Amino acid sequence: MNFILTVLDECWRLLAEASIYMLFGLLVAGLFKAFLNPNQVARHLGRGKVVPVFKAALLGLPLPL
Repeated sequence: MNFILTVLDECWRLLAEASIYMLFGLLVAGLFKAFLNPNQVARHLGRGKVVPVFKAALLGLPLPL
């Protein structure tokens, strides 16, 4: 029983520490949704197999920073 409580306590602490980053990610995603044209995003990231993956990686790279 003590093990389960310890796991739940650590999960809660991890959620509390990550919550600010999760809220920031939701804010950025909302801004992207509000201000970016979906057709433009699909044009850059929707065609091909290799180039869109590199573009998405380059766009997503600075987000965690």
